[in-house]
Amino acid sequence: MSNPIRAILDRTFPGPARRRWSLDNSLGSAYRVGQRLLHNKLRLHETEVKIIADSQLYWDRVSQGNEGGNAHWRGNGMFKNDDKRWLAIGKNNLDIFHRLAGERWLAQRPRRIIDWGAGGGANAVRFGRNAERYYAVDITQASLDECCRQMVIADIHNFTPVLIRAHEPEHVRDLIRETCDLMLSTYVYELFPSKQYGYRVLRTTNHLLATGGLAFIQIKYSDLTSKTDSYRWGYARNMANMTTYRIEEFWTGAEEIGLRPRAVILEPQQPLVQDRRYAYFLLEKV
Repeated sequence: MSNPIRAILDRTFPGPARRRWSLDNSLGSAYRVGQRLLHNKLRLHETEVKIIADSQLYWDRVSQGNEGGNAHWRGNGMFKNDDKRWLAIGKNNLDIFHRLAGERWLAQRPRRIIDWGAGGGANAVRFGRNAERYYAVDITQASLDECCRQMVIADIHNFTPVLIRAHEPEHVRDLIRETCDLMLSTYVYELFPSKQYGYRVLRTTNHLLATGGLAFIQIKYSDLTSKTDSYRWGYARNMANMTTYRIEEFWTGAEEIGLRPRAVILEPQQPLVQDRRYAYFLLEKV
């Protein structure tokens, strides 16, 4: 342990109190790890209906005025007092899209764009500029309002909000009545209640895209170890690992729906969000 950290602990938890704190912290961590392993090993999954309801309840709290850090709101959570990090999130996603599709792709299309799980607008301020229309899809009005606010700050005025409820992703088809050129979704698929729910979103995407249109989707991938399996329980606690896919599994699933995979880029480590095992897929409507 480094001297500065030891000094802080000595001041905060002197003598026996610090030893009790360390023991309690270690026991708590061990309990959480054991609980996770037990659930995953025994596949003690909750029903999809319950997970969907819990997810809507969790994100509704954002609409009730709670901080929006997990929805990637500017100035909240890990982005508090770190505007550079928030701006870098969208830039990183745009840079990866350019690597996959080419830097000229966005300039050559009409660019009606769907941002599924728009959150606080980190992608919108990067991908939305000069688009004909930017459809921001989310399950909370508060995130849509924040996304719109950030686009206005960036002097982008093509925002179209699309509010849905978590249990009916297909409702997007009724709210967007024109074909689109690009659907993008980052830091969202791991929050979905199940793999099949993710495929429901893919089928909706396939319906909305014009022929030759692209889907740019980030998933969290499983490396075939039990700790990287889909959790599918305890949404508020485990949402960042709720659903994972094997790389070839998502590739094949998208292909069967009619979205042909063109390329994939892996990020084993993602320091901007202090997480790991992300895969970025570029899919084409055929």
